[in-house]
Amino acid sequence: MRKIINSLSRTLGERVDILIMPRLGSSLKFKVRIVTLIIIGLLWVTITLGSLFFFVRGYDYHITKADNQLMQLKMRLIADELERGRRYLDLTHTTDQQMRQMLGMPGNKLINLPKGWENEKEKENLRARELFSKDLKDLSAEEFESYIDTIEDHAKERLASFQEIAWYYANRREGFNSTPSIRPSSAPISSGFGYRLDPFGRRLSKRHNGVDFAGKPDSPIVVTADGVVRHAGWVPSYGQAILVDHGFGYSTLYAHTTQIQVKSGDVVKRGDKIATMGSSGHSTGTHLHYEVWKDGQAVNPRNYFK
Repeated sequence: MRKIINSLSRTLGERVDILIMPRLGSSLKFKVRIVTLIIIGLLWVTITLGSLFFFVRGYDYHITKADNQLMQLKMRLIADELERGRRYLDLTHTTDQQMRQMLGMPGNKLINLPKGWENEKEKENLRARELFSKDLKDLSAEEFESYIDTIEDHAKERLASFQEIAWYYANRREGFNSTPSIRPSSAPISSGFGYRLDPFGRRLSKRHNGVDFAGKPDSPIVVTADGVVRHAGWVPSYGQAILVDHGFGYSTLYAHTTQIQVKSGDVVKRGDKIATMGSSGHSTGTHLHYEVWKDGQAVNPRNYFK
């Protein structure tokens, strides 16, 4: 090992001649140790690689900066389009009110709502107003996504309202088709309309605003009159529920369902299958809770079928 080290030291310590011979003038001769040449070469490689690294990094930085600026521009354009769309959505609200006034229809609120449902809708509207009052540029990614979802929900509600107006205009002379007149299920009735003992074990009696049909899971549920679906989805306590507005003061509610086959805004005809029987929400077992509302009051559904 010592011999190798000594040999390497002698080699690195040897001098080499570097001769520079220009075309004009006298030549220059340098004597440089090999180790000096190696150090100069390493410095040259280091400087070259370092320069290349900073060049590539600076290039990537400018490319990334340009991409970010382009993305910000696109986001501003999207924000402007969303804000413009929301303003048009607000204008449709005024148009909706005017059309209802001309036709003598109820206001744009969901009418004949079960107790507690309207409060939930009001909370949702309050959250939407707070969100819409913010500048889109100040929204976080999560709030921006919620903003888009809220606009979509409002658009669906407005579509459902216009569907109702169109349906009402086409059928206002045919009040018979808008009156609930058949059973929503062929299953037997397990609980009637009026006061009853609380089914969840409390001793106090509780008003029951509808009738319950106890059947097998996934039994078909049909709508009892022509109308427009105003809500189809989850409702606290009612589970998966459907609210159908029939016009002329009538609406019906179908609660604790599964496999909902309609959506808000759909026009349905008497006898159409809209869901299946289940036990969603606050329920003691598989059944359909069915309500009939007339002019804002829950009435006995037995009076509307044989």
